[in-house]
Amino acid sequence: MRLRGGESTGPRLVCIDLQPSQTTQAPEQRDILNVGVFSDAMFEVITAFLTSDTNRFLTEIESVTL
Repeated sequence: MRLRGGESTGPRLVCIDLQPSQTTQAPEQRDILNVGVFSDAMFEVITAFLTSDTNRFLTEIESVTL
């Protein structure tokens, strides 16, 4: 099965917490992403997660200018 030109890796879950706290609805795993903020930048992180970018966190950190 192909999904947007790539191989389908199965279902994924993105939990968006509008008011973040110390607990989450689902523990983070390979196919579960917990987001604790609602902003435009969140969509880039979700896109990286859904496209199976294994370096997504490193890419996000390196994109920050100091």
